[in-house]
Amino acid sequence: MMESSVTQQSNNSVTKSNVLIEANYKLTVTEQKVILYLVSQINKDDDDFKMYSLPIQHFYELLGYRGSPKYSEMREITKNLMRKILEIKEGKKLKQMSWISYVEYDEHSGRVSLSFDPRLKPYLLQLKKEFTTYRLKNVMELKSSYSIRIYEILKRWQFMNEIEIPLDELRKMVGATDKYLEYHNFKKRVLAPAEKEIAEKTDLSFKYEEVKRGRKVVAIRFFIRERRIDGKGNMLEIPYGKDSSDTLYSQFLSRLEKHHQSISQKGFAKIALLAQKVFGEGWFDELTKMADDILAREDIREPLAFLTYVLNEKVKRVEKGIDHNEVSVEKIRKAVRREQLPDWFEEYQKQFLQGIEKSTISEDEDFERKRAELEARLQKYRD
Repeated sequence: MMESSVTQQSNNSVTKSNVLIEANYKLTVTEQKVILYLVSQINKDDDDFKMYSLPIQHFYELLGYRGSPKYSEMREITKNLMRKILEIKEGKKLKQMSWISYVEYDEHSGRVSLSFDPRLKPYLLQLKKEFTTYRLKNVMELKSSYSIRIYEILKRWQFMNEIEIPLDELRKMVGATDKYLEYHNFKKRVLAPAEKEIAEKTDLSFKYEEVKRGRKVVAIRFFIRERRIDGKGNMLEIPYGKDSSDTLYSQFLSRLEKHHQSISQKGFAKIALLAQKVFGEGWFDELTKMADDILAREDIREPLAFLTYVLNEKVKRVEKGIDHNEVSVEKIRKAVRREQLPDWFEEYQKQFLQGIEKSTISEDEDFERKRAELEARLQKYRD
């Protein structure tokens, strides 16, 4: 158990870009807690990193130690942390960077100061959309580095109630690519302990099932529950189907059904993720406005495919730092220069409708190739 000086800080929030949540890295449980503690010191209005300073005794307690600080031990921890690399994949780019760029111990004042690598700014500062926030206290008592990473990943997907993650990707995200290579060992050493520890010490719990191809486990499907404290101090699990994901899906589906349209929950998840990337926190209101506009038109034969196309075009601009408002339902409709969309667009529509039924994490390569071909045809048609 952490001492009171650390506990007092545990109500701080940790806010990280979802890209950083899903990055690939391997840190010890101590290193993770140091990083998360530092992240919790960032003010939401900060436009640049600061030197984050804390008493050395406090830092020692943060690492889970008791008694007087041993400087040689602490210096070894920070040196190792400065050597740790994380990998972030964005589109076709793979970025490698360090967490910490500078550490300074001042034995005279009894303080230690640490600074983040400046290349982490887009993932920790001035976050307006595509980010995850949770209380520091939810991870500070976790004893396993895998538990911390799985908690973060599930917190990122909590709004969906469930998420399927390819096993190879999950291994990379939690830092277990060189250990427990047999699935039964991964289950025993990573998944099972995390399931137990997260349920006992955090505001989440989860169950999981194995997704198999033949006899081989290829993915893990997580079912996420929120845990809340009632007025009597008792911890309650919120049943599946009572969280925001089902509510938003039901609301969206009811709009479609008025126009004799339908979508599966997985299909909604795909569209929801695109909308979040474009609109941030107000994504659902913006998504429903777009959907209503498209559904009201009689000259758009496949509203869901058209909606998905518009969102993808907007995402492309957001990723390039361009104003996504350059893309609108009306502008794209005019781009095809006909009252009815061309016949070949039906094939494009079918590809998208098939694509949104796929996993929200992995994409089929053949689907991606076909989509690129069809987009090229659309561009040629525009020109």
